[in-house]
Amino acid sequence: MENVRIWNYELYDENGQWLGQVVITSDGFFGSVTDYGNFSFAWRAYGEDFKKFLLGLTPDYFGSKMFQGMAYIVSTKAVEKSCRFYATKILPALQVSLQKEDS
Repeated sequence: MENVRIWNYELYDENGQWLGQVVITSDGFFGSVTDYGNFSFAWRAYGEDFKKFLLGLTPDYFGSKMFQGMAYIVSTKAVEKSCRFYATKILPALQVSLQKEDS
């Protein structure tokens, strides 16, 4: 069994305001505590590199996965809208952090 690596990211918007904390793992786990909600999801089929996988996601797809993770508890259009809004704020900031890390 392969050792799982863990990465922690503190995310800020372009004005330096705190957006949230994201933790990802090399085996496809995503977890977050943010100003836009606390969401998590685990992808088990993402290719060879989870970070590269995340860089290729769109907010729409990402938001649908955050909603999927909540839908077993509550499934309303309002919750789905909130998940998609969350995705427009958190995913781009995470992608910036991931790109800087690769530089």
